[in-house]
Amino acid sequence: MKAKKKIIIPAAVILLLLIAAGCFFQFTGSGYRISVPFRSGFREIAPNVYINKGNAGDQDEILSLIEAAKERDTAFYGSLQCLDDTVIVICDDAKISAKIGEKDTTTEWFPVKRNFICVSNEYCILDILAHELTHAELHYRLSLKALRNVPTWFNEGLATQNDYREQYSSEQWEQQTENGRLAVPTGDMDTGAEFYAGTAEDRRFRYLCAKHEVAAWLEVHSVQGLLDLIDGLNAGGDFDALYGTPLTVAQ
Repeated sequence: MKAKKKIIIPAAVILLLLIAAGCFFQFTGSGYRISVPFRSGFREIAPNVYINKGNAGDQDEILSLIEAAKERDTAFYGSLQCLDDTVIVICDDAKISAKIGEKDTTTEWFPVKRNFICVSNEYCILDILAHELTHAELHYRLSLKALRNVPTWFNEGLATQNDYREQYSSEQWEQQTENGRLAVPTGDMDTGAEFYAGTAEDRRFRYLCAKHEVAAWLEVHSVQGLLDLIDGLNAGGDFDALYGTPLTVAQ
């Protein structure tokens, strides 16, 4: 009897672990994203670029847009360091996109740090791809601790520097904020819960405010100032102290 227990208990533990792993990879966003390169339902069309099998999009056009986004972000940062550790997933299956994201960049830390840019065919446009690559590069350059200390408005404000859509233009900012008078205070956009709250219009307005705050900061500090900020955060510095006083957003 004791010998049977010694066999049954480890076997039961292994079975439970296998079930838990299966649930993680099949039913959670993180697990599904991590396993995309190993799934038979996806194929790699370029290094670290995957599309779901049967995707109706034009493969050459998708790759051309991704290359253009890389060029835009390389010009912005000076170089892109994240590419070897960033997986881009283009998907036109609504059920899968609902799980992994339609236009999202997620940094997974298990089993190794890796960025996953997941974009549905609907949102596979140059501005969105460049936006998400900007996130990926920032996330790659920051440690986990430093990334957690970056306010959402800065993360999104930086990403929209490479998003040239009219809805985030200087003209729209001047008009909608009455030249900054109605802009959302940065302190009201620090967290994801604050930044992404409300309607699509509410969120778009916060993106607009964040973009033009970061743009004004970059005019003063340049991209070199951004790289210095990243180094300071990785060294344990406080974001507010390193960034300084916001320039365009009402306090």
